[in-house]
Amino acid sequence: MNPLWGTIAGISIIAMMIVFIGTWIWLWHAQHKPKFDALARLPMDEEKDQP
Repeated sequence: MNPLWGTIAGISIIAMMIVFIGTWIWLWHAQHKPKFDALARLPMDEEKDQP
């Protein structure tokens, strides 16, 4: 097997880790809390609107 594949695999794993950690940090940022709280209340609000 070509050693280049190991380098490509390592770079892709590091890139995926950076994307995962970046997404996690972005989602847990405090500015998103009001939006997520509103989205979490949607199922309860919809039940009240039904006859």
